[in-house]
Amino acid sequence: MKVISTIEELKSERLNLGSKVGFVPTMGNLHAGHLRLLEHSLKQCEHHIISIFVNPTQFAEGEDFESYPRTLEADLEKIESICPTAIVFTPSTKEIYGSEVVNYFKAPAMADMLEGNLRPGHFDGVLTVVHKLFEIVAPDHAFFGKKDYQQLKLIDDHAKNYFPSLTIHPVEIEREPTGLAMSSRNSYLSQDQKNEAITLYRTLSFIEKKLITEKDLRGSLEYIQQTLEDDERFNYLSIRKQSDLTPPLDISSPLVILGNFQLGQTRLLDNIEVSI
Repeated sequence: MKVISTIEELKSERLNLGSKVGFVPTMGNLHAGHLRLLEHSLKQCEHHIISIFVNPTQFAEGEDFESYPRTLEADLEKIESICPTAIVFTPSTKEIYGSEVVNYFKAPAMADMLEGNLRPGHFDGVLTVVHKLFEIVAPDHAFFGKKDYQQLKLIDDHAKNYFPSLTIHPVEIEREPTGLAMSSRNSYLSQDQKNEAITLYRTLSFIEKKLITEKDLRGSLEYIQQTLEDDERFNYLSIRKQSDLTPPLDISSPLVILGNFQLGQTRLLDNIEVSI
């Protein structure tokens, strides 16, 4: 396994790899969900690059950039245990941005809803760093989890516009035995909060069952509205079309149920896709 921290060295290494290069971008503090992305790369690609970089431009003022868990040594051990031939890219902020840490992209309208409504400018930072990493790594395939569903859709659209030869692979959410979606931010939670966090997945699952069994979009939307009024821990809870995340008029197209659940200072994301 090679650990590389400079763009120049990574680009030099990349020239020797040829095609079928898989890329897994992360912010570190790796869990089983991240490793599942790497496993998908192992199945479909010949060479594998993983980045570990906590991107400052996707954090708003007052968010957890400084306290975001950084566990590089443990991360490298986990990567090497499944892929001893991986290249791990661990750049500094200066290496990625130079002397001026700014966003170079304004995310499209899809970024203004849901998560973007809570975190203005967040997706500008996401698309900026992803674009930079795609330029540096020049992958043939890139792997992203479905937990950050809105982010995945924005990255997929961005890749189609700017990197047409790159294939984006969505990977199913990795869950704990309770159903809680795995996230690096789960490490912020106490055991009592983890037990409380299961409410998010259970609520999404109930709405999914309601949609499938009753085929009643209006009733499901009314249930969501009542839940939001009764439980202030939900920052949002919504049914959207999978294609563009706009509100559906009926259940004829594939849907996704998305939620953002707040426990203390920690926001948890989850979603369930539904096709009726």
